[in-house]
Amino acid sequence: MRIIVVGGGIIGATSALALAERGHDVELVEARGNIAEGTSHANGGGITPLHSEPWNSPGLFSSLFAYMGRKNAPWRLPVWQLPALRRWGARFLAQSRRDRFVDNARANIRLGLYSLECLQRWCQRYGFDYAQTTAGSMQLFHDRQALEQALALRRQLIEDPGQVVPLDRSGLVAQEPALAPVADKLAGALYFPAHQSGDAARFAMLAARQAEKLGAVFSFNEKAQALKFDRNRFRALQTDRRLIEADACVVAAGSDSPGLLADTGIPLPIQPVRGYSATFHIDSAEHLPQLPLLDVAHRFVTLRLHENGFRIAGLADFAGHKRAVAPGRMDVMLEGARRLFPSLADQLTPARGRLWAGLRPVTPDGRPLLGKTPAEGVFVNAGHGPMGWTMACGSADLLSALVDGRPPGIAAEPYSPQR
Repeated sequence: MRIIVVGGGIIGATSALALAERGHDVELVEARGNIAEGTSHANGGGITPLHSEPWNSPGLFSSLFAYMGRKNAPWRLPVWQLPALRRWGARFLAQSRRDRFVDNARANIRLGLYSLECLQRWCQRYGFDYAQTTAGSMQLFHDRQALEQALALRRQLIEDPGQVVPLDRSGLVAQEPALAPVADKLAGALYFPAHQSGDAARFAMLAARQAEKLGAVFSFNEKAQALKFDRNRFRALQTDRRLIEADACVVAAGSDSPGLLADTGIPLPIQPVRGYSATFHIDSAEHLPQLPLLDVAHRFVTLRLHENGFRIAGLADFAGHKRAVAPGRMDVMLEGARRLFPSLADQLTPARGRLWAGLRPVTPDGRPLLGKTPAEGVFVNAGHGPMGWTMACGSADLLSALVDGRPPGIAAEPYSPQR
């Protein structure tokens, strides 16, 4: 089939590759000037399926509103956003019931683990090099009770208990020596040996190049405006330049996906949530951590890129479609990183970093929207929240199976846009 993919982030690029591998005539349309210039451009880099659960865990309501008005809060919900979030927010809070949260978390973990398998197959097939590490990741805890609760939750969600390893202070330092200076301030950690990390933008570019080798076409600086139908069947994509006829369309435009489908009667309950990152070139790699780390209490991650690169990413602002870097929020994130790595404190400043903000496309239940829509020929691959990189390769594989009518590698029903 001739298939249009709308969106050139990690989700769109991997979708294009998966479809091109199946022999489809693929054209990807991206409003920006290159692959991965939006939310995939400078994300946290972790491939962490075993803690890919939704943000709306039980108890979210009280903690979210407790943060309102606090400048150093990991979550930020401005009062002016409350009217716009009314319907979506009610569904988001409803999904924080423990039974629903557990179901949603397990669905995300299944997709994340499947995606890791698909990523490894592509790496073996194409030799992709994207500054990857394969030594695992760690979640850090400042409070013993929080650590014990997190471990109990992991054991409830993960089938193989050996996939998560609790560490005391000496154990976490043995696993990550860069934490030795602050070990006495940490209660412990959870170590995930199967996790990986890498430069998502770099991987997206490599996937796009491989798709091109297989015949896919990439059209940049071209904005998708509307889908055209013949009765209920997709016929063409209208852009700001032309009308592109095709047999099918895959909407993989992240937080912009609902706007593209707004006039079609296909609702996508996706809310943009702004996150931040700062990327640094560190003078000496001596004190850089090897593993990707998540500071659970302060909602930021760290990632080593190549020899001297270091990225801090995190926080969550419900700020609509505003993409600008908020200096005060960047300061909050960097202050947390300076406390965690005091030997790097003089280098982890806004003036020395490449600052960035992007919009994570979040659904009420935290699961992505993946598969067929009520309109014939229209598919969706969006709504992955902060886990787009973790779930990208598996989502692309499932999508290609659903487009072809093949049995998917795992059950696709939990991610259906029509759920």
